[in-house]
Amino acid sequence: MRPENLFAVAVEFAEANGKAERARALAASATGDERTVLTNTAARYEAVAMRRREFLRASLREAMRGTVIAEPDTEQPAALWRRRHVEVRARTGDGSRVRVRCTPTQAVALGTALIGLAALTDQLGGGVLGDTIATTFPPTSHSTAEPEASGENGKPA
Repeated sequence: MRPENLFAVAVEFAEANGKAERARALAASATGDERTVLTNTAARYEAVAMRRREFLRASLREAMRGTVIAEPDTEQPAALWRRRHVEVRARTGDGSRVRVRCTPTQAVALGTALIGLAALTDQLGGGVLGDTIATTFPPTSHSTAEPEASGENGKPA
């Protein structure tokens, strides 16, 4: 939807909502048939506002749909958000900020997936990430022997 059309829908929603509120306020101080007429008028405007709101939401979702291409923020790519979530930060080509908030469980899953994908991508590209990880986390045993194959009961074959 074009921005002009989206703006027009937003204006229609705001006008219908305002007219409904005005009619409700007038109905509160009216009596008899006038109160009934104003209450019915308010209900009609509320119905129009509800339809416009739903159409506006759908149009906004459609307008915002699509992939956002961003690169990790170089200054602070991850941070705590309100002590309960982890926030991953990035910037788009035009400088806009993109933030993804994760629960601690989601953050661990995301970090694990990113490390695995980075190692795999680097390995396929002939990079050195595997060597970097190996030196960062050296093996606990100095043995280079292969473990023995075991049979059905866990005994050496």
